[in-house]
Amino acid sequence: MTGSQGPQPPDYAYTGAAELLSGFAVYGHYYQARIAPGLRAPVEDLRDRLEIAPRDRALADIDAGDADLLVIMMNPGGSKPLQALWDGPAAGALVAAQPDRTQYQIMRLMLAAQGLGLPWRHARVLNLSDLRTPKSAEMVAKLNHYGPHDSHSLFGVARRDACARWFATPATPVLCAWGLNRAFSALAARALAAAAGHPLLGLTSDGLMYRHPLPQTQTLQHQWLRAMVDQIRAHYRI
Repeated sequence: MTGSQGPQPPDYAYTGAAELLSGFAVYGHYYQARIAPGLRAPVEDLRDRLEIAPRDRALADIDAGDADLLVIMMNPGGSKPLQALWDGPAAGALVAAQPDRTQYQIMRLMLAAQGLGLPWRHARVLNLSDLRTPKSAEMVAKLNHYGPHDSHSLFGVARRDACARWFATPATPVLCAWGLNRAFSALAARALAAAAGHPLLGLTSDGLMYRHPLPQTQTLQHQWLRAMVDQIRAHYRI
């Protein structure tokens, strides 16, 4: 069934940040660690998940509950907590995070799903790598540098148990959105293996690399969102 059939949800492509943040809040789990062995290895800034959830939902419920949608992206980029001293009293906990334009796009998708009658309120964003590196070239350089030391990735060997926890409910849809950079193809293949059995959403031409939710032009951003709505409608036969 295609997006041209059945009732049409409102067009959420133009929903602005203020309206989105009136209903959603964003939280992240930030940490620091040495990826390579030895005390001389640099301490890296990382984030292992981001939660987009109803503003009125208790943080403990967000932390412990299942998400309605899992999203896998490339890495956290420049993501940062709202408070600079996030590693003080709140160390190890979810803290309020500074939302960005990509996260607004995920909020729009959840609103569109709600418009179709689905109870999507909570998205959990995971990444191929936890490294908070905003520049792609620097990110690729770090991947090459660390090589087999892959504890920065949820899909690394050392984190199998944590990975299994987040993908424990096969009915939860997984939005693949890590971009087209082939330097991440090995991690992308691991992510797809972890998501096996889940409904998959995303735009791909090769079944491995999936388009990012926020392409460069507004027209393409709207096209991505509407294509995701069509995929949701097709999967749930709406």
